[in-house]
Amino acid sequence: MKSTEINAIYAAKVAEYLNAGYQINTSTMNGSQGEIAKIDFRKGDEVIRVLLQQETIWGDSFRTAEAIVMTVGRCDDEWVINARGFGRDAIIWNERLDAIEKRVFFRIGSRRDADWFLEGAEGEAAVEKHYNRLHAKYDLKRIDEARISPKDITSDEIRKILIPAVRRHLGKPNMKMNRIAKVTRSWNSNRFEYTVTTVGKNRVVLH
Repeated sequence: MKSTEINAIYAAKVAEYLNAGYQINTSTMNGSQGEIAKIDFRKGDEVIRVLLQQETIWGDSFRTAEAIVMTVGRCDDEWVINARGFGRDAIIWNERLDAIEKRVFFRIGSRRDADWFLEGAEGEAAVEKHYNRLHAKYDLKRIDEARISPKDITSDEIRKILIPAVRRHLGKPNMKMNRIAKVTRSWNSNRFEYTVTTVGKNRVVLH
């Protein structure tokens, strides 16, 4: 969905409270806490805020995601409930609302201004998929860096693994591991290859 559809959902929620006999409560709507939109309602001693704001969501299967969140919350602050008229500085703090309803619309895409959203579990799954793609792209970049910049391997464990193949290629079944002078790993043709240089300047390329 696009932002216009989220606006329609927000407008429908506002209309729902108006149709239920709530009045808009302008006494508590002064100031800004960085929200996108807020409308406060009163019915008797009940004060309700319908809030739309942007949030950063932390997930289990992804690090962070940007989302638009619509919260319908009740204010239990007595100072606010008792406020009347236009001269009182009664502030509803968004983070203190007693949430009645919350809908999370995950922003899909890398750009913070991307105008495409998916709601709830569907949106969370799409964010996870996008996050995994970015990781895969990052891993491919690391592989490309390995291809561009060959790396010298000094580990005896790697040499121990490679020595049987070197013996076969050179036809020297009794060759000792200390005869390996240098091992270089690089990326070639979609796979790692190891170039082994012996003390005697023999060169073996292993895949």
